[in-house]
Amino acid sequence: MPSDLKIKKTSAADLVCEKMREMVIDGTWPARSKLPSEGDLAERFGVNRLTVRIALQRLNALGILETRVGDGTYVIPFDFAKHINELADFYVTDEVMDATLEYRGIIETAAAELAIRRHAPQELEAMKACCRAFEEEVARFYTLETADEKHASFLRTVDIGLAFHETLLKMTKNELLELAFTLAREPIRRHMAKNAALRINDPSGEHSKVWVKAYFSVADAIERGDEAACRQAIRKLINLKP
Repeated sequence: MPSDLKIKKTSAADLVCEKMREMVIDGTWPARSKLPSEGDLAERFGVNRLTVRIALQRLNALGILETRVGDGTYVIPFDFAKHINELADFYVTDEVMDATLEYRGIIETAAAELAIRRHAPQELEAMKACCRAFEEEVARFYTLETADEKHASFLRTVDIGLAFHETLLKMTKNELLELAFTLAREPIRRHMAKNAALRINDPSGEHSKVWVKAYFSVADAIERGDEAACRQAIRKLINLKP
């Protein structure tokens, strides 16, 4: 008999877990709210407390709920980026890293048109703030003497750059594009770090000057509404040939 025709048995814990998950999704139990006690839940669902406890443990493991000893169980605001980052080492393979440049070229250059048409003034200001912070940190890098100080400064430039690119995607007002960027956040961060290492280790600092200028060029192009210039600056930032 084909295995896909077998009827799967559903336990009481499975049913309670699914019902509780639905109640979180539909807002019956909103984020940060406290759930009823195990005893109250058992009575509500018509099961014993052990069944409720198993269901709670499963939802805790999924990061949907958090049980605090001596306090109770709370709904956790869902943080997609956090969950993806925790899994990064399992899915960021060499093949994924090889595909990152092409992926960024598609996603981020496509974002330029939408960002120009849909960005809010405060988002443009946030992008400009990233540009200034990036310029200051790169300049600071060349004043540092110890390897540890330089490494910490280098990582800050990567973090600032990542915030810049995240702001670009937020400007699109397209939730799926933002989600796609979040899904690829860790390989993008590693790709940015690889590019940054090549640029910032130039003793003359000339590569960094071009790099900093490209960040400002994206913000300037968005402000002017120049799609072609914006795409060109983005391609330079992510190290794609014109």
